[in-house]
Amino acid sequence: MNPHNRYLSNVRIFAVAFSFLFASLSSAQGQNPPNTPSTVPGYVMATPPTIDGVVDDAVEWKDVPSFEGLVDAETGSPGLITAKFWLAYDSKYIYFAGKFPDADPSKIKATEYRTNVSMNGNDVIALIVDPFNNLSEFNVFQINPRGATNARIAGGRAAKREWVGEIYAKGRITPEGWEAEARIPWSIMRLPSAGVHDLRINTYRYSPRINRDHSWRYIEGSQAQNTPIWTNVTVPPGPPKVLRFLPYTYVGYDKKDKSIVNSGLDLKTQLTDSLDFVGTINPDFRNIENQVLSLDFSYFERLAGESRPFFLEGGNYFETSDDASIFTTQRINAFDVGAKVYGKLGDRTDLAILNTSDFGNRNALVFNAHNQISTHKSLRFAYSGLDGKDLRNDAFHTEFRNGAGPWDWFYQFAGTTDSETKTGQRHNTGFSYNNAGVNGDIQFSSVTDKFNPRLGFAPQTGFQGVSGSLDMTHPLKRGPLLEEGYSLFARNWDTFGGKTYLHELDVFTSSTWRNGMDFDAGYLLTEFDGNKDHVVFLSLERPRGDSYRHWQVDYQFGKVSNQDYKQTTLSLNYRPLPMLQMVGSYQIFEFGGRETQTILSANYDLGNDRSLSGRAVQQGGDWNAYVAYRRSGNAGMEYFLILGDPNAQKFRSSLILKVTYPLQILMGRHRA
Repeated sequence: MNPHNRYLSNVRIFAVAFSFLFASLSSAQGQNPPNTPSTVPGYVMATPPTIDGVVDDAVEWKDVPSFEGLVDAETGSPGLITAKFWLAYDSKYIYFAGKFPDADPSKIKATEYRTNVSMNGNDVIALIVDPFNNLSEFNVFQINPRGATNARIAGGRAAKREWVGEIYAKGRITPEGWEAEARIPWSIMRLPSAGVHDLRINTYRYSPRINRDHSWRYIEGSQAQNTPIWTNVTVPPGPPKVLRFLPYTYVGYDKKDKSIVNSGLDLKTQLTDSLDFVGTINPDFRNIENQVLSLDFSYFERLAGESRPFFLEGGNYFETSDDASIFTTQRINAFDVGAKVYGKLGDRTDLAILNTSDFGNRNALVFNAHNQISTHKSLRFAYSGLDGKDLRNDAFHTEFRNGAGPWDWFYQFAGTTDSETKTGQRHNTGFSYNNAGVNGDIQFSSVTDKFNPRLGFAPQTGFQGVSGSLDMTHPLKRGPLLEEGYSLFARNWDTFGGKTYLHELDVFTSSTWRNGMDFDAGYLLTEFDGNKDHVVFLSLERPRGDSYRHWQVDYQFGKVSNQDYKQTTLSLNYRPLPMLQMVGSYQIFEFGGRETQTILSANYDLGNDRSLSGRAVQQGGDWNAYVAYRRSGNAGMEYFLILGDPNAQKFRSSLILKVTYPLQILMGRHRA
């Protein structure tokens, strides 16, 4: 038998193989039942600590409850590093401090110094807080040794400092390692009713030297019930209700459109302590840098990531299925007016509603409600509707999840009605396993060819069948290798008539050295639309996980659609100066011809709230570039001076000055 056909025919037995494998894993892990959650007593600090990065545990933090010890965050095995933390609060802030011993303090990395920035590649510690104790509303507060911070608020936030809020932190490197202190406003999070509550908390520490995440308690997969409890904490009354306005105006010159004048308004307020409202009138999407899709081959449509603040704000509350969502923000382009409400109705129910209107053209409405019935059980219902001049589309999604220990089971049902393609349905059910570095899932899917959520992303329709995956990660304590990993993915999807739709088998392996070098290799076999493809993937990078100084080479080759296929990608992140970050990539795509893509970008920090940035993109015979000066994130007037159009296919001779001036109106308290 042809090796290709032999591999693909074996895909049909993977469902049974995965089932037996998961059963064996469950038996093997049976001697490690879920831990009883650890507890930390709530402690009110009468005198706030001085946030200076010096953790004085003999005076300032003397009586504050502390906890220590770390495990590998991915496998739960004993940690290679440790830490000690202190946690307290008062009516305005949560106070957090920690000491982090390091065997080689000279290798501690602290590149960033700003507020609300990505700190990939830095030494980082984080406090994770779930104020509702429902194991689904986690807020993550990161700090590095220079006191740089990042706040990841549950539900998703846009990169607007006026909307995100911020934490204040200081850190320092010591002869023993490093330490840090932070002050986190209660008001930055959605909160339960005022009064005494048990909250959920955890911590993690990332060390680039060993390239591993560690946490105080292991909570991977469906084992979130192990998240420690912060007991008897008096959650304070909510802050005054504020209506925040961000009006903008931009003026300029464009060679094609001549003079340009435009204005609009963004606004935000809290309807309750846990429910937000965001609105926009004539939003400015022209001057926001969108992501650029690579030249990767795919039989199906691909989408670039979202970068528009209106959609990022509260975006997680609108999520449905990972592989066939009935709503994705990229489907909504320009519109005149938009509004969204998102957050929590009570401790266990999430709500998200969005409406955008392009006057005289189309209206989009989205609704998503999620109820955390218990620790492991949840129910979701979502709807998306598009109403245009000659088009009407409605889609709904229902989902039930239940778990026990490392196991999780789900069932999803979705349907669409469309004025052109009529009705379609999607069923999806399966289970997953996640424990001790072993992750796997198996699921059955059935999607009719008329399933068509026009506001969503479901590129694969007209099939039914089984798919499954298995990933294993194994950290090594000795020798030159830091970590090894293996993954297997297979699917056997046929048409409803019994013909082959998509049969696929992917095998990957990964090896990471202690010096940061990472090598990945994979082999893909696919049968689709009469084509039998095979592709080899090779990737080499160093150091893994550092977004500031990093290089990577990816190479793919094989046969696709009966043609030779090759792809080479070179990427480099480099920081030649403390304030200058440069990123570049070059891709060669050979498939029935030769195409190239080059992306170069740079950002120079002039301070906490000022920068010079730019990007140049070449694809085929076209190229585009822009340069911008920005003064933003200062909670005051913002300026943007932009030469060029960030998202044009070809360079446009344009110069635009954009000004945003934040305003706010005090509306009073919204709870006692």
